Amino acid sequence: MKKILFLLCSSMLLLHSFVFAQVTIEGNGKKFVLPSGEYKLTIGTETDAGSKPIVDLTSPLVDCGCGQADFATSVRHKGGSTYEVSFDACNVNPLRWAVKKKETNPLFGLSFSVRREFIPQSGTFEIDLSSYEEGEYELEITSPKCKGRALTTFRIGSDPPQINDSNITVNNEGVHVGAFQKAKVVYFNYDDTGEKLDAINLVASRSSDGKIYLSDEGKAHHRAYYSINGSVNRLNASELKNYPIEANTWIHLVKFVTEVENVNTDAWRTSTQYNGQRNLKYAASYECTFYVEGLNAPRTPYTLPLWNADPLRNGLNLSTGTGFKLNSKQYGSESIPAESADRLKQISWAQGADKYQLLYANEVQNLTSALGKGITDLSDSELDRAADMLANMSTSKYFAVDFEPHNPAADEWRWNFNAPNFREVMKKLSQKVYDRSGKYFYSWIGKGNRFAFRGKQFELDGPANDSWGNEQLDTYIALHENPSEIQGIDIATPVLTQVGFGYSSTVIGGDASKGSQWVAPQLWYLRALDVLNVQTLITPKDEKLLLFIWPFEDKPSDAKRTPMTRMKLGEGHIKQVDNRVQYPHNLVRDAILTYLCNPKHQYTQYWIFGESYDPYDLLYWSKINGQLSCHSQNAGGFYVTEYSGSNNPPCPQSNKGYIGKDALSVSAMIQAHEWFAKEGIQDVCDGTQVRDFDISFDSFTRSVAIYNPVFRADTGEFARSYKYNQPWIQVWKNPKTGKRVLLYQDPFADAFEQGYFTATVNGQKITKQVTGNNLLAIVL
Repeated sequence: MKKILFLLCSSMLLLHSFVFAQVTIEGNGKKFVLPSGEYKLTIGTETDAGSKPIVDLTSPLVDCGCGQADFATSVRHKGGSTYEVSFDACNVNPLRWAVKKKETNPLFGLSFSVRREFIPQSGTFEIDLSSYEEGEYELEITSPKCKGRALTTFRIGSDPPQINDSNITVNNEGVHVGAFQKAKVVYFNYDDTGEKLDAINLVASRSSDGKIYLSDEGKAHHRAYYSINGSVNRLNASELKNYPIEANTWIHLVKFVTEVENVNTDAWRTSTQYNGQRNLKYAASYECTFYVEGLNAPRTPYTLPLWNADPLRNGLNLSTGTGFKLNSKQYGSESIPAESADRLKQISWAQGADKYQLLYANEVQNLTSALGKGITDLSDSELDRAADMLANMSTSKYFAVDFEPHNPAADEWRWNFNAPNFREVMKKLSQKVYDRSGKYFYSWIGKGNRFAFRGKQFELDGPANDSWGNEQLDTYIALHENPSEIQGIDIATPVLTQVGFGYSSTVIGGDASKGSQWVAPQLWYLRALDVLNVQTLITPKDEKLLLFIWPFEDKPSDAKRTPMTRMKLGEGHIKQVDNRVQYPHNLVRDAILTYLCNPKHQYTQYWIFGESYDPYDLLYWSKINGQLSCHSQNAGGFYVTEYSGSNNPPCPQSNKGYIGKDALSVSAMIQAHEWFAKEGIQDVCDGTQVRDFDISFDSFTRSVAIYNPVFRADTGEFARSYKYNQPWIQVWKNPKTGKRVLLYQDPFADAFEQGYFTATVNGQKITKQVTGNNLLAIVL
């Protein structure tokens, strides 16, 4: 125990933090005994914040930042004397900000000329600095309720030169001279057809040192939010100006425009499915993929699609790769790329009996008609026959039933999801199929795996896979810290569990605990990986995991479509009107590789995609010069594209569908498996690998700021990454060879931001450089 004697001076304000084992404070007839911890001592008063207690040592101070004390902030001139402040913190409540002239030599922190305190409602606020002279100033943000601060420099008055068109001069030959030059933006399937979108106008500029900067000169009528390769700027997601990017690499961008006050908590109000028509809020999505031409041609050892300024008719461009062989994993799709069987074999694409298969309503109708009963009405012996019939219907080792009948009222009895015994029937049927044929079977639609933890019931199914849910994040973190307390495990299908991602929104997913931070672009990713870890904890040792993906926004049903797929075609052009927002292909690749490192993973299935490399096939379901195609007429008016031109092309007959931007995600899937095979990762992660918890995550750097992560050696790395806006780290060890695979990723870094991290694995200190929010995977 320690006693502290304070001399109090009424004319001075003193602010400091102390760390003690135990503190006893006595004075004025009062006595305080405080446990060990870090405390903030306030002595005196602050005239602009109201009277304060002489001593305020009532509780330990939490970190102001998200997992660390200090945090980042920025200041942007909004107009006149108004400046917008953005900050990246979790516990500044109330927020106290102060401004001072940069050249002032402060004494005891009292030189700040402006000081205010308020309760923040979002990650941005405005300040009025009228009557202040031109010059360099510093902004400091603190809070009496937390430890740490943010400090940044900004300018009042004329701004220094920026990277924009005014910095570019053109000589008589039309050649750019001076510090910056326009760089060419090459879009994927987005041609200049004369139809201008006012809301988005991407401009790239190359500086004299060769660096590329991206800006959006489009004029949206409401606030915009930007995601680049799944990354959201931590300080200001609403502006895209002079954003540093790399040349010669595909970049995925989403611009979401909405009138809601808080995009995180209220974006659901833009959907009629979630909100109804009353008080429906405006929203629009602009999604595209592009690259900026660099001085050198791109070089990559992996399969990347369409490295061509004219990205039509090139398909997956698989001929550029050298091929690879998977030892124990498999992947594929219901669709087959327009490639030869030999070429698909060279890239280990599952074919024939190795190909995953879905059985649909027609197969279920044939099955139940032959049985004379619905699947939930069968006796145990009749289930044996059903198991044999199902196994014979599929040529694949892995298959499922996706029963979505055209007339549910008339046919739901055949595969009745709502029957009280449906779950038990599926358990028996799955086990019987495996026991009698060695095949893995499950019902694609149905309830997920269930378990209990500390009195709460959980089911990993549907919406439960999209987010952690209200106030559930801390419970999941506790679950990872105490897996022995998981009880009441009820596996929906023995021998095989489906995991994966897709369908859910990457734009309007929200979380009230995150304030105004736009979390949707990262929420789906970290939640999907956390579900993978939970499924690994609760499923039996021999249970296999099948990764099923379709990386497009399908929920809500009226999710905003992007208008940024349009191409020149013949004497006219065609645009896609039913054009779902796609998941960032770099995160699709990274997620798949993370699944591949899990020993339970066996198969990766990409649902379907267009099999044609010819955009002419877009005319199959189309409105051609205002008239429905013959196929759209026969389908009751259904169409997904509109063609305008001087000619009237006939209906195509292939019905294979143009691959379109699926080429990006399918290539990402191929690349993930190629990465897994070529870099020696599959030699470590051969099915015998185990998680290695002999690890500490020591620090990480973003740009020049160093942070200490909140770390614990368990399976909660993805949940903590989301909660604390920090990177995650994972290590797998092969027990036979002792080799390890280390995975590291910072989902909250800017897309091309440079950083470092330091970790200790098996007593060895490791420091690595990383770029942006891309996954790092190395064999130790």
